[in-house]
Amino acid sequence: MTRILLATFWLLFFVVACSPRPIHFMREGPEASRPPKVAGGKIKPLWKFDTGKGYGSADALLWPVERDGHVYAAEPGGRVYALDIVTGRVVWETDLDLSLSSGLGLGKEWIVVASDEGELLSLNRLDGVQRWRVQIGAEILARPVVSSETILLRTGNGQVLGIDGQTGSVRWQVQHSVPSLSVHGLSAPLDMDNVAIVGFASGYLSGIDITTGRELWNTPIARSTGTNQIDRLIDIDADPFWVDGVLYVAAYQGGVTALSLESRKLIWRSNKSTLRNLVANQELLLVTVDDGSLSALDLETGEDLWGQSALVGRGVSNPVVVGSGVTGAVGDFEGYVYLVDLVSGKLVRRGRARGGAVIGLFGSDMSGVFYSLSENGVITAWKLPPAE
Repeated sequence: MTRILLATFWLLFFVVACSPRPIHFMREGPEASRPPKVAGGKIKPLWKFDTGKGYGSADALLWPVERDGHVYAAEPGGRVYALDIVTGRVVWETDLDLSLSSGLGLGKEWIVVASDEGELLSLNRLDGVQRWRVQIGAEILARPVVSSETILLRTGNGQVLGIDGQTGSVRWQVQHSVPSLSVHGLSAPLDMDNVAIVGFASGYLSGIDITTGRELWNTPIARSTGTNQIDRLIDIDADPFWVDGVLYVAAYQGGVTALSLESRKLIWRSNKSTLRNLVANQELLLVTVDDGSLSALDLETGEDLWGQSALVGRGVSNPVVVGSGVTGAVGDFEGYVYLVDLVSGKLVRRGRARGGAVIGLFGSDMSGVFYSLSENGVITAWKLPPAE
């Protein structure tokens, strides 16, 4: 009994909010001694940029965003940047002189970031000049999402807030209860035709009218089945993902679910557990499973198309789809970035970023360029090599 209690204590210590290492560093499965071999050659970075302070003790990620020829980025120490996507050079830089906890939300003309003291700040996209700064009064644990003139926020006390993008005033709020134990961090809302789709730690998914704040529907995605508090965690921490009228939602220990967006009826369910964001091409859904393996699921049926276990235990990041859609990419805890053949699941190329563990990949277009964010705050630009 003593051993069971001790094991439960340490699992709690590393998984929930009191953990000294945040959830985006969590590695499960057997320890991997060496990076796996790949079939092809290396990939080399286009450029690198050190944002400053890293994420060694950060509770949330400040996700960079690529848009309109720039990469917008922020670091926990309070600096916000606009970088040229071709060269990585700084277009503008703003030092807010406060600790940031979540971001970036990107509108047509402005950027929003949140501080660890519950403040929300809006900056001009053109030059980084501060537009306004307001106190929300609660910890903001998810990336802010900008929907036209409304900023969607999620707080640690279970609130979803609609904020006026011009003034920073609260337009509406929706309150949900918070389980006594949950994974630290929240998924970002998905903006779908003026409806905010929000996943909660309870395993429920809600649709909220962005104009009025009225909760339109609330449906269970995952149900607790374990015999103790850890086994009963079913947080929806991966951002809801949408493809052609189908909503894909992933819950920790609750599997991946495909729902009709119109009727919210179940299409299929897979038992893959993940905290990472999902991504898809025209045929498959790519999932980083909690143990670090990769899994490709058929978009229409949820059937397993292939699995890649060579990265088990390596703290694998969220995946991205690169270029024309036949190649994916992930990163690991030693800074390696891998290209994955999405037809076969084979690892085909490998590169290495500076700055420690790769904690996230972002951005990708038909040009084959994508980016990695490392735990020490380094952003690296990569490009898919030409076909041989």
